[in-house]
Amino acid sequence: MTAARRGLPRYLVDAVTEVGCLQDLDTLRQLVHRLGRESRSALDSTTGTSQRGLVVQLMEELCERPAGLASLVENLEMRAGNSVAIRKLKVATAAWEVELLDNEEWDELFGLLEGVRIPDLYRRYSEFLHAGGRLVAPVHCVEPWAVFLHAATLSARPGEPLPCFQVLQQLLALGAEGVLQLEIIEWAQDHDPFRPAEQPPAPPVEKDPGAERTDVWSPSDYLIIRLCPLLDSGPGSDTLLSHWRRAHPGEQLRGTDRRIDLRNAEREVQALIREAESEWAYFLKSDLALEFMLPRDLLDLRVERWRKASFQGVGAVLGEDHQVVVRSLDRLNHRDLHGRWGRRWDAFTEGNAGRVHWFPEDGRRHLLSDPPPAVVVLSEPPGGARGEQRAHGYLDELGEALRAGVPVVLWDRRAGNDPAFRTALRSLLGLHDPRELPGVVKALRIASSDRDPEEDLVVGRHIALLWDDPSRMPVATAGTSAVPATTGEESP
Repeated sequence: MTAARRGLPRYLVDAVTEVGCLQDLDTLRQLVHRLGRESRSALDSTTGTSQRGLVVQLMEELCERPAGLASLVENLEMRAGNSVAIRKLKVATAAWEVELLDNEEWDELFGLLEGVRIPDLYRRYSEFLHAGGRLVAPVHCVEPWAVFLHAATLSARPGEPLPCFQVLQQLLALGAEGVLQLEIIEWAQDHDPFRPAEQPPAPPVEKDPGAERTDVWSPSDYLIIRLCPLLDSGPGSDTLLSHWRRAHPGEQLRGTDRRIDLRNAEREVQALIREAESEWAYFLKSDLALEFMLPRDLLDLRVERWRKASFQGVGAVLGEDHQVVVRSLDRLNHRDLHGRWGRRWDAFTEGNAGRVHWFPEDGRRHLLSDPPPAVVVLSEPPGGARGEQRAHGYLDELGEALRAGVPVVLWDRRAGNDPAFRTALRSLLGLHDPRELPGVVKALRIASSDRDPEEDLVVGRHIALLWDDPSRMPVATAGTSAVPATTGEESP
């Protein structure tokens, strides 16, 4: 990144001196003491040095170091904020140090990066470099613009994009929200000179009919919504609402957490979905899939019946507009269960799982048998408090299933054991590949709104589907666990 032994251009010196805080001599002295070595002597020189001359000496000294002028720019930005002068300085520095883009393109890129926020960026950039077999990141790489500028000095491997455009798409873009994230990715694709040319589409290949069953529900566009009770709850603030969206290319984008009143959760989620569908309107390939990650105490929430924002008085419910599933927040919070959970999921997706496990007919021996069952049907809704169930002598069916690693659990949301529901569900599971259940359940929920006496419709009205894909975990903010210990459960 250094531009050693090159004379400083006047426009670059001008860009530094135009930063307002450098008009104050005390600020300039502090910067020289902080960043300079040889230039410090000029402060005490008896011959005297002008402020501009002192700036030039400091810049020349910094240009001899690997970090170049990045440390000076970052220190000035800390003092002056994200001003127009700082933006111009970044563009001037980039244009001088790296011959990659013109001034307008640098300005456009740095404008996009102003909306990027990535905690512990230095560590994550170091991990990016390490994954590519490169050395650790220089210490000055703590801001998005500095990371891109450093990556722009690295050479591309044969057949790969330039590292700076890789880091822009795979790391920096994930720190932006909404449409901005997609704009950064598109900008990178448009400006990468080594982007592989698009190949003509391959001719269609006939599939083996037996291979169709290997397809597993994996939505291209999804929204993970987590509701988590707070220990430090207060009036109107007893639940933490978090969400993650699918983020191109194959990553997740975490939104801002909100403290809400659980009684208003339906309204909060309604606004969240409307915002997501508005921002991604032209990018969604299909309707958003909704995955509600809930603790056991909240699994009785009929989230599939929650309403959406109406249009001209016409409303809709989530379960009819979207494929809606619930997930276990408790199991996510227990990493010691993730191994068997992942193994059962692999057996399920590869078509090697055992037959459906039906409580209470099938005993614990079948649940733990080989090949392992990956789909469980409960005999009744899971109770909110496991202690209450044990006190009444009932088997904790959901707890047994989750502990064994079962990824798919179904139950009738109504209390009691309805023979018609179980008969209809047994028939459906015999007709359909369970790996496509979210789509099947959505179709049943839509059909159940009609006044048709067919037995299958009772399933659509009352079924709850827990679909827990361990390969799609909500990402955590850097330096934190994926699930904060807010519920009183022991956490990893």
